[in-house]
Amino acid sequence: MSISTSITGGSASNQLMDLLAVVANPDVYKAKLDALDVATAENKKYVEAIGPASEIVALRDQAKGLREEAESYKSATLVQANASLAEAKTQAASIVSVAKAKADAILEAANVSKAQADASLGEVQASLLAAKTAQEKAEAAQAIANAKSKELAKTQAELDQALADAQALKASIIAKQEAFIKGL
Repeated sequence: MSISTSITGGSASNQLMDLLAVVANPDVYKAKLDALDVATAENKKYVEAIGPASEIVALRDQAKGLREEAESYKSATLVQANASLAEAKTQAASIVSVAKAKADAILEAANVSKAQADASLGEVQASLLAAKTAQEKAEAAQAIANAKSKELAKTQAELDQALADAQALKASIIAKQEAFIKGL
């Protein structure tokens, strides 16, 4: 419903006289106020319909930010886990290499003297224990890396679900807006 720009509803003439004519007649004045209220209510519906669309944009931007943050976290965690694993493997290889070298030296000395071999046996066992400890550390680092990978997968699944929920909400709001607009 549109409101006439002319106060009396007729063609434009002397605006001051038209205003005085409307104010002088309470029925016409009330009709003009009622028409203004109806038009204001109609326009208010359209203004309120714009609100949910801005919420959808905000949700989409938030989901995008969360997805990017999760990807960054995933990459950083994988890099850190791979670095920890490589360091653990290097330490284990070094300890095993040192232990093997010591064991070879001890075995050679054992051929020369059984007493020297008995004395060196404790040292070899300590080196092997250190190698075993290093191997266990490497396996523990691998387990940590696997756990972080599972955590990242879970986080990614939650982000995907949040994105799907946001898209479903967006589709619902759009459908409601379209139904509203069709209902007009």
